[in-house]
Amino acid sequence: MSGNAGSTSPCTPEGLGPSEPLRVCAQSDLLPDGRFGREWLIIGETKLWVMADDGGAEPGKLRIELPLAELSEPTAHALVNGGALEVSRNGQRIELVRYTNARAARFGTVAGALEKWLQGEEAEVPEEDEKRCPRCGLPLAEGTKVCPACLPRTQTLRRLARYLVPVWRPAVGLSVMALAHTALGLIPPYLQKPLMDGVLAPQEGVRPFDERLRLLGLLVIALLAAHLLMAALSAARNWLSAWLGNRISHDIRVELYRHLQFLSLGFYDKRQMGSVISRVNQDTGRLQEFLVWGSQDLATNLLLIVGITIVLLVMNAKLALFVFLPAPIVVLLSSTVWRRIRSHMHRFFHRWSRLNAVLNETLSGLRVTKAFGQEPRHIDDFSARSMDLAISGTGVERVWSILFSGISLVMMAGTLLVWYVGGREVLFGPMTLGTLVAFLTYVGMFYEPLRFMSMLLNWASRSLAAAERVFEVLDTVPDVKDVPEPVAMPRMEGRVEFRNVTFGYEPHRPVLKNISFEAQPGEMIGLVGQSGAGKTTTINLLCRFYDATEGEILIDGVPIRQIRLEDLRRQIGIVPQDTFLFSGTIAENIAYAKPGATNEEIIHAARIANAHEFIIKKPDGYETLLGERGQGLSAGEQQRLAIARAVLHDPAILILDEATSQVDVETEKGIQEAIERLVQSRTTFAIAHRLATLKNAHRLLVLKEGEIAEMGTHDELLAAEGAFHRLVQTYQDISAVSVVQR
Repeated sequence: MSGNAGSTSPCTPEGLGPSEPLRVCAQSDLLPDGRFGREWLIIGETKLWVMADDGGAEPGKLRIELPLAELSEPTAHALVNGGALEVSRNGQRIELVRYTNARAARFGTVAGALEKWLQGEEAEVPEEDEKRCPRCGLPLAEGTKVCPACLPRTQTLRRLARYLVPVWRPAVGLSVMALAHTALGLIPPYLQKPLMDGVLAPQEGVRPFDERLRLLGLLVIALLAAHLLMAALSAARNWLSAWLGNRISHDIRVELYRHLQFLSLGFYDKRQMGSVISRVNQDTGRLQEFLVWGSQDLATNLLLIVGITIVLLVMNAKLALFVFLPAPIVVLLSSTVWRRIRSHMHRFFHRWSRLNAVLNETLSGLRVTKAFGQEPRHIDDFSARSMDLAISGTGVERVWSILFSGISLVMMAGTLLVWYVGGREVLFGPMTLGTLVAFLTYVGMFYEPLRFMSMLLNWASRSLAAAERVFEVLDTVPDVKDVPEPVAMPRMEGRVEFRNVTFGYEPHRPVLKNISFEAQPGEMIGLVGQSGAGKTTTINLLCRFYDATEGEILIDGVPIRQIRLEDLRRQIGIVPQDTFLFSGTIAENIAYAKPGATNEEIIHAARIANAHEFIIKKPDGYETLLGERGQGLSAGEQQRLAIARAVLHDPAILILDEATSQVDVETEKGIQEAIERLVQSRTTFAIAHRLATLKNAHRLLVLKEGEIAEMGTHDELLAAEGAFHRLVQTYQDISAVSVVQR
């Protein structure tokens, strides 16, 4: 027995006699009585130990010590919200450790390695990847290294700024226009000073009436010119900002959609489709709104605050201090509420995604809902989810309304201070009335952006939360992807080999166990077995929708992980059990795998699949428009279009997953004749519950509980009277019962 021999571990138990190399040291998170606590499972060259760590037992106390030579059948059992690792010793089952679902995958791997060690085989247990945030310790979502709880706002903003690089010239132009607009906006208030002191209420040396009238006209013209320029800049800035924001949101939306296209199926297995759609539509939509309108308002207000600050200090530095006095309180309130509101915003978006998921699922299954009369049930479910969303939204708005009211109150106190102190200076002479009026106008302009900033921060927080959710998906790494230097295989012969393949959609629960077989080019291999035996999973691995947990799959002698994915998918054609047709014409759906196909090729493929006859009976023939998921066609017609699509694809490897399950007997006969012609030049894997349809297969693989129970020709397996013979008898009995019931 050899594994990680010679390795050492910090959990080596003391006082256990002569030390020996340790193969694995795994930490559990439950105690034998089900309470939370830690124990160590330690496996050496000859022995196995379980040692307590904390949680009620004495730290370092040895609880179990067993010789490996007496153990067998290690199994990781699934329990409610957890599991247990057990072994057999002298016919008795012994529970070694218990663990939560968070540790289930780790102990599933340990159980598999221990089984091989007990059988004298080599095995290694990879180093455990904690997949936790190094900063806060929270678990990270699988396939990503980004912790939403610790993601700095500045990092999200910098990432958004990178999308400005391709459009930096318009971005710079927008910034220049924003600066010019802000500078022009500072002119009208300042002109109030000469308007009051030199025209309307002069204090020193009253000017002649004609001069005051001329000065009035000049000041009004200057105000008009400033406002005209501001209006022109505002229109140009709004247009450019809209173009820039829509362009950036378009780039993000397309990048997100492209990334979703190449993510592995495992990503979608763990998520509701409505939630994923929400990321593309809702989150990018909120981001677009802020980029188009909120960002320019935020920039303008920031520039106004800076510009007015400078003007106030120049006009009267002493009085300006009373204006700035409430500013630290406003900043403190905003930053405090920001930290609290961020988690509320993520909860709000999460509940919105759940609502979209429910909506997508229930509307997709509306036919089933009506068939079982479950409309009230789904209405109640939707209403409950909608109420959760409403409660979250109300909570967010309550926090922001309190912040907005508090900021307004603080700002009002600052304004009153300016009125009092400035009024005294006017009365006692140091300040003119015009200076005070201009100063108060600037104060209003200074506080208004600060007040509006709380609303903009609300808007920004929602948008940054949406951006973080988008970037969370973009940071997800596909489970299945090309290796750094993949092997190009533009054409394949079709030789397929499975070598000791083990796979589970959850690593600790294998669906396929040690599967090995070989298919030669041109062979037809039938996969049979009861539901859940692993037939479709075998096909999924061959298409490399998932990667095997153990073992390897080879095509033409090349490991499937080394083959360029584009070439692999181009050489594999599949007719799935659940046919999916896209909105579009019949011809477009047949030519889906070969967009440049000619009409002659499309019709030829349809004839082979026995679809031509029903197509030409349609009013628009091959140009007949289909609804979503092929609405307008029967299940059998949809299945034949899927077969025609695979025929046109002309793959080296053809997969038929219940390809004739939706057709009548007469049509099935014609399709079987077409399949017999197709398998002459390509390797074919066929799954069928109608076992008679696999009679001409070169070999049948009978799967049972994820393992190959039998392998041979149709006649050989019937003669053996084993698992296949029993399946045939069961099918015949069911068919006989169906005939009697009819």
